[in-house]
Amino acid sequence: MAFIHSILLLALALSNAANAADEDSGHAGRRSIQPAAEASLANEARPLHARGPGALFASIEAAAVDALTYAHIRALEARDTECIRGGTIYSIDGRYSYGEIQLGNPLTPHRLSYRFGPLEVARFHAYPVYQDVLSNRANERLSGTDRRSVGVIDPLHRPLFVLHPSLAIRAYRGENSERTEVANLHHPERVPLFAGN
Repeated sequence: MAFIHSILLLALALSNAANAADEDSGHAGRRSIQPAAEASLANEARPLHARGPGALFASIEAAAVDALTYAHIRALEARDTECIRGGTIYSIDGRYSYGEIQLGNPLTPHRLSYRFGPLEVARFHAYPVYQDVLSNRANERLSGTDRRSVGVIDPLHRPLFVLHPSLAIRAYRGENSERTEVANLHHPERVPLFAGN
């Protein structure tokens, strides 16, 4: 019996290693197109739809809306909305795209780490949605760290697009500029104005 148990554990370990290798190979190419994602919000007639990483868009805003919609759909599928998600938008042949969605790690689910080099034109974050109303209310404002990253740390002041718990997507373009609501996932009929590009 112990022998069978050992064989099963070994098979499980090899299977997990193979799955990890498959996932890593998908991250190698920037333009690897991921499958589109779709989900319905409670009490919403029209489902959310995102084309996914690697798809090309006519504007930075369109890429940001699709990226944040995709991140939100994936969070709903994983039943893990309490983890921050985000990434970068980059230019490719006069159009815009985004790579794999990065997640906060289990020990610090509110912190995010990714590469933000000179080729990237913007960033996006999907702030966590908690069970606690006060925490969600706090996440309706741009965090001090994100505010400094756009207004002070990044010399190019590249925009940051944030999906807040209210499902509003807002653009932040620096210390002295106002935040701008780009889209709201509660009104998906307006999202294709950007995401359909």
